[in-house]
Amino acid sequence: MFFSLKRFVVIIFIILIVIFSYVGYPYYKLYKAKNLDNVLIKEDKIIVFKNDILFSEIGIVLDSLNVIKDADAFNILIDYKKFSLDTLKKGKYKIKAIWDHNKMINQLHLMRNQALVDLTVLSTSNFEKLCENISNSTNIDSLTLMKVLHNPKIHAKYGFNKEQFMTMFIPNTFEIYSSINETEFIQLMANHYKIFWNNSRKQKAKEIGLSQSEIYILASIVQMEQQVNIDEHPKIAGLYINRLKINKELQADPTVKFANNLPKLGRVLFKHLEFDSPYNTYMYKGLPPGPICIPDPSSIDAVLNYEKHDYIFMCAQPKSNGYHNFAVDYNDHLKNKRDYTNWLDKIKSSKNG
Repeated sequence: MFFSLKRFVVIIFIILIVIFSYVGYPYYKLYKAKNLDNVLIKEDKIIVFKNDILFSEIGIVLDSLNVIKDADAFNILIDYKKFSLDTLKKGKYKIKAIWDHNKMINQLHLMRNQALVDLTVLSTSNFEKLCENISNSTNIDSLTLMKVLHNPKIHAKYGFNKEQFMTMFIPNTFEIYSSINETEFIQLMANHYKIFWNNSRKQKAKEIGLSQSEIYILASIVQMEQQVNIDEHPKIAGLYINRLKINKELQADPTVKFANNLPKLGRVLFKHLEFDSPYNTYMYKGLPPGPICIPDPSSIDAVLNYEKHDYIFMCAQPKSNGYHNFAVDYNDHLKNKRDYTNWLDKIKSSKNG
């Protein structure tokens, strides 16, 4: 009788241990998962997720990057919080060394829709492509952004007219939250514009006698005129500035292509020159009303630091190097044009022969 009672107590005790183990083990695992010893990094670290990822997959990634030591423990916490099927947006996330698993998961979940991303505002002659590029890196809709960029109230808010509003856009790469909206993006451009136009650049523009927007417009022409050998930009800028000073038409082919909406046009013909547009610098003196592209900062600086000379004519060199021959005298310019035309004719003849 006593033996049976003792065995019964032992069995009950074993059963209780099993029950407590079954019920308590997950809580023990949760306790262990929150231990800071599970985090391997000793200083804050930026983690880049190139694609959207489920929270159930984050532990494996962090384990492979030696951020944490136990992906399973990490995932136990995620399951407990019911975050497994939630998505972390692609981008950059800062993981702090002082975070344990619990804090890390909570912070990532809070940031899941506002990752840090690198947004590159490109130099481009296609403003629709600019909007598409921005849309691909953020949650901004490209069509919505286009509407904002064409909104007169937005232009007026930042002190521009509709033609010159894009001169506020200076190409660069910005670290932003992917949740940025259209209004915040425009403000980002405005802030960078103010930083770019420091006192030194403003003073140089003043000495040239052009506004910041006019410098930008001229830079857009210079860049489209010479897209291969950028070391020639200051020289070309000097030529156009000389023409502006003597009130002579710029006669820049890229403006004619822009006016005719023929960006890929090879050779400008007389019919293109006759197209009536304020952007046609063969027809109208001075600068066009707005930029014909978003130029690189280096092109803007090439105008601000233009090469001082007396040239007012240029023609492509009779070579395949992309450079130009410059001239002060019109007769010299005509000779340069003949040399170039003859060279082209020889090339055509050799291809046809």
